[in-house]
Amino acid sequence: MSNLIRTDLPKKRKRGETRVFRLKTFGETGHPAEMNELSFRDNLRKLLEFGHFESSGLMGSWSFQLEVHRHPNPLYVLLFVVEEPIEASLNLRCNHCQYVGWGNQMICNKKYHFVIPSKETMAAFLKLEGGSYAFPEKESLSHLVELQGHILHGFFHSNGFGHLLSLNGIESGSELTGHQVMELWDRLCTGLKARKIGLNDASHKKGMELRLLHGVAKGEPWFGRWGYRFGSGTYGVTQKIYEKALESVRNVPLCLLNHHLTGLNRETPILLSKYQTLSTEPLITLSDLFMFMLHLHSRLPRDSYMNNSRNQIISIDSTNCRWSQKRIQMAIKVVIESLKRVEYRWISRQEVRDAARNYIGDTGLLDFVLKSLGNQVVGNYLVRRSLNPVKKVLEYCLEDISNLLPSGNNELITIQNQNQMAKSTTNGHNKITRGQVMKDMVYFYKHILMDYKGVLGPIGILNQIGMASRVILDTKYFIKEYHYIRDTSGKTFQLDRGDKLGIFCTIARKCHHHNEIKMPPQECIVVNKNAALSEVYGEAERVFRDIYWELRDVVVESTVDGQKDISRVDEMVLNGKKGLVLEGNVGMMMNIEVMKCYDYDNKKKEKRIECECGAKEEDGERMVCCDICEVWQHTRCVGVQHNEEVPRIFLCQSCDQHLIPLSFLP
Repeated sequence: MSNLIRTDLPKKRKRGETRVFRLKTFGETGHPAEMNELSFRDNLRKLLEFGHFESSGLMGSWSFQLEVHRHPNPLYVLLFVVEEPIEASLNLRCNHCQYVGWGNQMICNKKYHFVIPSKETMAAFLKLEGGSYAFPEKESLSHLVELQGHILHGFFHSNGFGHLLSLNGIESGSELTGHQVMELWDRLCTGLKARKIGLNDASHKKGMELRLLHGVAKGEPWFGRWGYRFGSGTYGVTQKIYEKALESVRNVPLCLLNHHLTGLNRETPILLSKYQTLSTEPLITLSDLFMFMLHLHSRLPRDSYMNNSRNQIISIDSTNCRWSQKRIQMAIKVVIESLKRVEYRWISRQEVRDAARNYIGDTGLLDFVLKSLGNQVVGNYLVRRSLNPVKKVLEYCLEDISNLLPSGNNELITIQNQNQMAKSTTNGHNKITRGQVMKDMVYFYKHILMDYKGVLGPIGILNQIGMASRVILDTKYFIKEYHYIRDTSGKTFQLDRGDKLGIFCTIARKCHHHNEIKMPPQECIVVNKNAALSEVYGEAERVFRDIYWELRDVVVESTVDGQKDISRVDEMVLNGKKGLVLEGNVGMMMNIEVMKCYDYDNKKKEKRIECECGAKEEDGERMVCCDICEVWQHTRCVGVQHNEEVPRIFLCQSCDQHLIPLSFLP
């Protein structure tokens, strides 16, 4: 059993003695443990001392009762920590590490799963007994970590690297919001001093992939607010390609998009006009639009609203305008009639102005009306204004939207500047709700970002947005790095702790089967200041044996640089050495086990991946193998749809072309 399990703790606590911790602060230093050690393992040990421990055969577990709130009704959730030793693992190597780019990491001895089960998975986790609970057997624990649908499921390897596997908020039936769960996970990672955390971003809301929605709006995924950045892409996507795709789709001008959407559908330009009207700042790019909508959605209470000034009866404040309302109304009617006469075609601003001058001689009034009238609803018409991307001139077009407006909305809407319209949030005839903002956001997401076919042809703007969106969606793996204490030069150092000294060190192990030197990340070992190097070697052996399966019987005999003249730790410190690299050897039996695990005995061929997207390694996406050359490719890249089964016999394009001439042979 793990040395993290405290045998001096009671195996079963009495009713009434269960400790309750606040969810809002759980994981911070002092809540509940003073996690001030430099080692992930030491901090984890301190945390688990506060948990309710239950022995369960090969796998150990701890539980924490967390209070979400007390009023109006008390709400509690249970956080479980399950220790999975390597003997209980189905696979020695971690596929999650492989996909996120850590495939060369040494295999660790243990994993520690942090789980908040949902109502559905709770039944598999606890066995109810007359209102109390009993912890399940080992088989249930093993099955638990494979279940889907937990409110929270993340795990750490014993070296501090970890993965967030599942996070579900209110939309999935949880009583916790996604932000609450993510804040808890981030506090745990920070407090325990995790090294790096990876995740496969599958977060979504109302059918929208959040990594695309927030990527367009903010230039980062939803997890970006907690510091997660690009880790690795699927289908050959690199960080440079990902950043270029983000930049291209975020900077699409709305005027250009609005111009191309003319004639395709009527609702999109009207919705664009609505949010340009609601915003107090000009919405220039696609990023501005989605950012404003996300901000507006978060600002509106669930049962409240914001007035939609697009459909209000608005009048101009005479103190800010030198023309009377009557003259402005007359000028608007003249402009509308001029646009009607061209039969709803796009015409330049100068053409509209020249036609209106036959009835309105005041050019200043016409300029004022034309400037204010763009993308406004007047009666049953939408006055569209857009910048022609070729001629670089403003153009106007009239669109009949009578069938899209609610009945009885035939009043003439006069003009007001954008700032005045944003302030008019009372006495509106129509009100915009939080739900309506979400509905409109889903509409824009589907009809702008997800239009892969590109109805404007292969070089259309929607097609280009769709291709960039596909790249963003193919970027699923994100990483956050949690840093150790470092000096100003960025290197790890020795930490003075009174009569003790913390030394950052690692062990270089030579892999005899392929002449490679493998070194795990540095660990902090604590020894006496006047300790001999032999004591340092012994402590390093103990620490690294406990963490890594590959180093279970490692023996350290010297430093890599062979400092034979140094016999004590304080002499090494006086020489200013920044960390220590030790040379280690493992036994023959362990070498054989490692060779079997990594297939170095050549009994099993490694996959040969050569996909047309550029992928050379497994990325977690579905693949198919050619039955002749045995090269693996993504099913999507060879034309097999996601909902189609993989063909029983498959030939890649190269092998298929070579077989065509043979079909003519007798």
